[in-house]
Amino acid sequence: MKFVNRISLIITPKQPMHQWLVDNGIDDIPSFIELSSESSCYLVKEPENELPIDQLLAQLIAEYSAQIWRSELSVWDEFADHTPILRDNDQFTQWFSVSLSGLTFDLADTALMVADVEGM
Repeated sequence: MKFVNRISLIITPKQPMHQWLVDNGIDDIPSFIELSSESSCYLVKEPENELPIDQLLAQLIAEYSAQIWRSELSVWDEFADHTPILRDNDQFTQWFSVSLSGLTFDLADTALMVADVEGM
């Protein structure tokens, strides 16, 4: 087991995300229950200062919401033909539930693969 020096933001779609898929006729849309049963995990740097959890979460959402928004919606709209522009953090939290995992461990026996997906 290896400790990973990152904290994790766990992102789970909410109803407005599902409704966007439906409204835009995206192919192979899962039911809302199926969509919301899977989450994405984003590793982010550990904060420099200790903050109460609610403040830390708000800070991390403010810092990373635009990147996560693009990433999550591009799974369904690869060329961003129907992707709305993220207006603010309130919109982000309407579309996604966000939770925090302060400790991240790697239990796999194989080396961790790291790939830059921004340039793809």
